[in-house]
Amino acid sequence: MGMLDGKVALITGGARGQGRAHAVTCAREGADVIITDVIDQLPTVPYKLATKDDLDETVRLVEAYGRRVIGAKADVRSQEQLDAAVAAGIAEFGTI
Repeated sequence: MGMLDGKVALITGGARGQGRAHAVTCAREGADVIITDVIDQLPTVPYKLATKDDLDETVRLVEAYGRRVIGAKADVRSQEQLDAAVAAGIAEFGTI
């Protein structure tokens, strides 16, 4: 039994770094996870951003704990994209 059994977590920036760590920890503790990340290089950001491969790896790591996961391309600056990720999560998991 984990601390998050039966819960669903929404994690932005989940393709790598702290977001990935949070997604994996939530999965380890029993939560299903919705992961979003921009997965595009933005011209205003001077360092390399996460890629689709990074997002896919986080999905794989969550699934390794036997948890369900949705990996979605979404930019937190876009309410429309976040709404779509939330809607996909609710359709799949019933709640967040």
